Amino acid sequence: TAVAPNGDIYVADGYGSQYILRYDTNGQFLSKFGGRSLQPINHSKFAQAHGVALDTRGPQPLLVVTERIRNEFQWFTLAGEHVRSVYLPGAFLSRPVISGQYLYSAVCFGMKPDDYRMWQSRGFVVILDQNDRVVAAPGAEPPVYKDGRLQLLLQAQPGIFKNPHDVCVDRDQNLYVCQWNSGKVYPYKLHREG
Repeated sequence: TAVAPNGDIYVADGYGSQYILRYDTNGQFLSKFGGRSLQPINHSKFAQAHGVALDTRGPQPLLVVTERIRNEFQWFTLAGEHVRSVYLPGAFLSRPVISGQYLYSAVCFGMKPDDYRMWQSRGFVVILDQNDRVVAAPGAEPPVYKDGRLQLLLQAQPGIFKNPHDVCVDRDQNLYVCQWNSGKVYPYKLHREG
């Protein structure tokens, strides 16, 4: 869920209808956008809209939606109009988290370098700056850009995480990473250095 400055509530229904649903502060349904799509590129519909957050880092508030199957962050106006997308090859994203000038997401599944399919028991965390560039990826190989394009993100070996499903950021910018289907481990705390 995400809450707009006027109190409207946005809900990502990424395991169901693939819509972003909008309600007022009293819980009355107002509108929706999205819907299911399995086409490779379709910025008006989703292939698993896994989370939504309010992004207030720019001149106007926007909604950022993680689209897990397509490895994308997508930004929309509060009315549901598509603004931009950022593709992170190999990153099957979970919920978006905004903290300060950074965008975070756990990556629940990863890929093997020789097989471009979703693989369980892999994963990492991505951190993007206000220019939509991956500046860090705890648990992954360092991000590499060639000719301005992000290259395939892969879990570092040996792996630290097993299916990270969410990340939270505290006031000291430490990260807490919880994992799904990972042998009942407690969330990991990653301490920020410097």
